[in-house]
Amino acid sequence: MAKQDSERIVLKIPVNFTVDDLAGFCKASEEQVSELLEDALDLFNSFAAPKAILRWANVESITGDSATINGSTFHSKVVADKLKDSPRVFLSVITAGTGLEKCGKLKNDSVILNMLNGALIYYAVTYVIGYMKEQFGFDGSSMLNPGSLPDWPIANNFQLFKMVGNPGEIGVSLDEKGYITPWNSTSSIHFPGDGYHNCSLCKKYDCIGRRAPFDRDEYIRIFGMEP
Repeated sequence: MAKQDSERIVLKIPVNFTVDDLAGFCKASEEQVSELLEDALDLFNSFAAPKAILRWANVESITGDSATINGSTFHSKVVADKLKDSPRVFLSVITAGTGLEKCGKLKNDSVILNMLNGALIYYAVTYVIGYMKEQFGFDGSSMLNPGSLPDWPIANNFQLFKMVGNPGEIGVSLDEKGYITPWNSTSSIHFPGDGYHNCSLCKKYDCIGRRAPFDRDEYIRIFGMEP
């Protein structure tokens, strides 16, 4: 279900997982998921309530290490580099929400709850990328996320949230440092490309959440130094 004006879209993301779906998003086998969840799948489908806000934005200028989008300027080598050939982008705030925490049979098992919320935000991001492609022919799989690189710290969330507009509409807010509440949420600039993720420039080599291998040559090209 989507509510939109000409530039801003609010999505209530449908959830109807099978064990196979859940195993895929949890990166586990069907047998592992079945044994762990037992009868939790129906509860998951009933209480899960991921949501998203998308907003079209114009990349107005790239000057040196700065990118101006809809009148707001971000100072970042990687943002300026990645958006230099993108006249228009999508901004997003996506959340798994707090629906699962409201289910009494799940909220007391933190292991299962964290696993399900992790799967849910992964699914929600995948759904939003598919929605952009299906509805607008826009490949939004290349993403820039505040806080994932020192070059673009988490404090940039304040500016990005202001540009997206009223994230409280989907139950999302920022703390005093710019971290998102609830934790199973993410913010991004989506741009056309080859599925870029900030992981490819991140030097936390052993991160369990890594989605792309580190690209040393690209790091040197953008930052002008050895990693």
